[in-house]
Amino acid sequence: MGDTIPEMGLDWRAGWPALAELGVAGFCVPEARGGYGFEVAAAIVASQEFGGALHGCPYAGLIASVHVLAASDVDAPAELVNGILAGERVCALGILNSAADESGGDGITGIASLVDGAATADALLLMAPPSLDALLVAEPTGWAVEPILPTFDVSRSCGEVRLDHVPALRCSGGGSALPLYRLLLAADTLGGVERMLDRTVMYVRDRQAFGRPIGAFQAVQHRLVDHAVRTRAMSLGVAEATRMLRDGNPRAAREVALAELAVSSEAMHVLHDLVQLTGAIGFTWEHGLHLYERRAHHNARLGRNPRSAARSLAGFEGWSGRRNHEH
Repeated sequence: MGDTIPEMGLDWRAGWPALAELGVAGFCVPEARGGYGFEVAAAIVASQEFGGALHGCPYAGLIASVHVLAASDVDAPAELVNGILAGERVCALGILNSAADESGGDGITGIASLVDGAATADALLLMAPPSLDALLVAEPTGWAVEPILPTFDVSRSCGEVRLDHVPALRCSGGGSALPLYRLLLAADTLGGVERMLDRTVMYVRDRQAFGRPIGAFQAVQHRLVDHAVRTRAMSLGVAEATRMLRDGNPRAAREVALAELAVSSEAMHVLHDLVQLTGAIGFTWEHGLHLYERRAHHNARLGRNPRSAARSLAGFEGWSGRRNHEH
């Protein structure tokens, strides 16, 4: 296979300032705040690369959070936004459980399940159902993180955040966070599929059976062509959702749900079969191709799995009789 899977530690923050210096944290931050504007397409490309590299950064949550914070009308996030752009601070994004209480004057009490990067975050942006208001918890000492074990996706950290009367700032513009977050997660999965497909193609060119490369057998060729077509379809879905989100199209949320449905449903099938095509090495920790399948499953849990995405899409089309599809 040539290359090996990157180190799976959670020490990604050591090299994060160097990546942030390249501007990857500011793609969806207004130019007046030190970013590049609402360059969703650039953020999507970066997310694909992070997914392909199995990078540990909670990139989707970080970009969606800093996008909201930079556009918010509250003063407190200014220092936090600057720290995020410099790679010195990290804000994770989570969704509070429906039983959470954030209406009182003594702070938030509740639980946010499946918060990617919670253990290494300096701040949290929590979306409160059903209004999906954005609530900023700016002090890491204000919450407790319980790691989710056993860890299925070993390339990233994920935890359950518990809050007990924790002070929070209400930020405007929270409605744009989840569509961006979910599309970035889909792009992360897509990047992993593309990388896995490339690696499998290289493998079948080199792997010999009966005196010839296994890629010379039609059964293998047909499967790879099918997966290439599926991957291209996922890519087109993400690209269309990106265009609509960037342009502020009223149907952008629908296209995001459609892209999520395409990616979360097809990626699992493609990745599982690509692991099979690489034979026994696909299941080993030395090559770790199964890690891409693990990450895709985890992204579907963080965003919307196929059933949840399909329900949201049905709601947008008016088939379910419900118009609140965000959650």
